[in-house]
Amino acid sequence: MLEDEAGMVEIVTLPVAIHQHKDMTIKALKADFNVIVEKPPAVTIQDLDEMIEAEKKSRGFCAVGFQSQSKNTVQTLKRRICEGKLGEIKEVIVRGVWKRLDSYYERNKWAGKFIHDGKYVLDGTVSNPLSHYLLNGLYFASLEWGKAADPIRVRAELYRAHKIEGEDTSCLEVEVENGAKVFFYATLCGPSNNMPIHEIVGSKGNAKWTKGQDAYIKYNNGKTEIIRDDGLDERIEVFRNAARYLRGLDSELNCPLELTRPFVLTLNGAYESAGRIKDIPDRYLTRKKEEGSISTLINNIVEIIEEAAKQRKLYSDIGVEWAYPTGYFNLKDYNFFSMKL
Repeated sequence: MLEDEAGMVEIVTLPVAIHQHKDMTIKALKADFNVIVEKPPAVTIQDLDEMIEAEKKSRGFCAVGFQSQSKNTVQTLKRRICEGKLGEIKEVIVRGVWKRLDSYYERNKWAGKFIHDGKYVLDGTVSNPLSHYLLNGLYFASLEWGKAADPIRVRAELYRAHKIEGEDTSCLEVEVENGAKVFFYATLCGPSNNMPIHEIVGSKGNAKWTKGQDAYIKYNNGKTEIIRDDGLDERIEVFRNAARYLRGLDSELNCPLELTRPFVLTLNGAYESAGRIKDIPDRYLTRKKEEGSISTLINNIVEIIEEAAKQRKLYSDIGVEWAYPTGYFNLKDYNFFSMKL
């Protein structure tokens, strides 16, 4: 197909299964096509590095479908951070509570899988549906425009309540290169779908953004700033940005491939730290029929996440009965993921 369309197609979009991202992206780049690949671009650092190398050798570019980097509220918050308005970034706290029925995991063969067709999928809160917001945490932690902060070490806990291979509930503590910490709390076993919340703590002020809403900055000098949501759909803006960049109308891609490397490192570090995905015992769950499927709720998960985020701790740190403690994983010189279930 690529040979047949050469010279007629300007951008190849790849909304395909996670385990197909690397091979299809590299094939398109080797044929000198421009690419928009769905997030995550890859789930292992070795695969992502291969993709980055292929892009460097190609006449094409590769944009990634992490949507928030194309949202005006996120862009303006990042600009304020890079301008030094919030001072030194100390912490970024991200919370995401979503609800996914069993039907979500039945929609294709790779959903909820750790490995499919012999390739890593690592499907879960960290890598897939809530991965946008983990990247945001790393993005806000960096004071450099167009960059996400490189993780130095990670401590993570990974759990599952659904009958799947992968994880559906997680918490991470990420120490990044500039000394900031990113805390990430996520579940797909909540009572409802709530918009993810981001809190940024700086030496000169704090900021808060909830997806789909205005962003707020409260400076230490007493001033406040409201960044109004422009109402544009960031999913569409990903494509608009790539098209405008191709035409020379935008000077940069909002989410180029290399920007995502800290995210993939963090993802791999989370699995290395956790060591395994722990099943949450049935006595802590509520399952019921819903919309022709089954919903799975981790009892009190909203309160658990709120308390852990408030204390800047992981679930095991605050005494959650089903949680298990883990240690830090150092990411210095880390370049290959090879974990087995």
